[in-house]
Amino acid sequence: MNRRDVLTFLGSGAAAAAQPPASTARSCAVEGMPATYAAIRAVCPGDLEAYFTDERLRSVVDMTKPLPRVKYEVVAYNYPCWHPCPWMEARFGKGWTQFQALRDSKPLYPGHLYPKYPLWGEYNEADPVWAEREIDTAVNFGIDVWMHCWYWQESVQRCHLQLQDGFLRAPNRNKLKFAVMWANHDYWNAWPAPTLGGKPAIISRQVHTEEDTLRVMDYCIEHYFRQPNYWRLGGGPVFGLYSIDQMVKEIPAPRLRTLFDRMREKVSKAGLGDLHLQASQFSPANAAQIKELGIQSATRYHTFHTALAATKTPPGGRLPYGEAAAQTVAYWRQLREKSPVPFFPDCPAGWDDSPRRGTNSQMVTQRSPDQFERLMIASKYFLAESAANVPKIVFLSSWNEWTEDHVILPDTVYGYSYLEAVRRTFRS
Repeated sequence: MNRRDVLTFLGSGAAAAAQPPASTARSCAVEGMPATYAAIRAVCPGDLEAYFTDERLRSVVDMTKPLPRVKYEVVAYNYPCWHPCPWMEARFGKGWTQFQALRDSKPLYPGHLYPKYPLWGEYNEADPVWAEREIDTAVNFGIDVWMHCWYWQESVQRCHLQLQDGFLRAPNRNKLKFAVMWANHDYWNAWPAPTLGGKPAIISRQVHTEEDTLRVMDYCIEHYFRQPNYWRLGGGPVFGLYSIDQMVKEIPAPRLRTLFDRMREKVSKAGLGDLHLQASQFSPANAAQIKELGIQSATRYHTFHTALAATKTPPGGRLPYGEAAAQTVAYWRQLREKSPVPFFPDCPAGWDDSPRRGTNSQMVTQRSPDQFERLMIASKYFLAESAANVPKIVFLSSWNEWTEDHVILPDTVYGYSYLEAVRRTFRS
């Protein structure tokens, strides 16, 4: 059995699972599957017809045409909640980080391979020495950009020390480009996760005003956009906006367009070029708004959310990774068709927010490095189908989202296999 076979076996949860009932055993063999896979799948949980095999990859993208020989720009979301943060400590205690939620989480069903822990152990990402190690790892395995989730609510920040004290003070920081995505949404209390039927309370609401949004831009110009390794497109710094929908609810579209123009003017006057606004949570429902507001590009953060909704996966429900991946590729095409600006695909490594939501969680099961690799390959063919002027940019979710189970950093189950998949796909 080769290394990838073994990792796929571990990823299925088979090592801890009981013999499946007769109703699911029929799906534990996939046509063309190697004998080693078939033997493993004889004790696998779940519907193996949904596994994202090479055959299924070829069914969702046209692989008959050669890919263009181009350099892909690989952007990984970075979730900065793995260091003590004064805002969080005031609510949950001195030294608290989301590693506590990972420690407290437990498997919810037989074969539930969770939680997964960092291979390197728990860490403080606001330490520049630690950041140096992460940067070297990212660059060595084919990551070009970290898109930092950035939290600002009415001039109050949280979890920003990873970027400002860690990344920007690391001696090797110029090896890796970075950008910020304003995570401009309400913040829910999922610490600890609620039990079945419970609903987490809002710790703090996101409120958008024109004055505060201009303060956001002033802060980014001063602290981020001037950095030599800030990510730029079309000559200007990229600024991601997670929730366009919430902004428009609080600032009507015509005024928001004027506000965005004022933000661009600030960036231009600072000598930093044309601010590149990116819709990070684009959907067909806000396509008209995107055009009206003058957004320059779009992506969809973690498209598995859409797959879970499309399949009507209930709280506590499970969706096989292969089904989520196939739905994701179809959704990319729908988004590209509706988007009035260049659209970039996002490849999720997985999804399981049970450390936050407990039995309310929706889970993508059977995740494994080989399926993630196929989804990244699909993104290359998807971009080959796109218009010639669309940059070859692929997003990955995520670098380090330990409490939602979408992580490509080395962990104690898969080791470096997710990073190796990234390097094979985009650097070989």
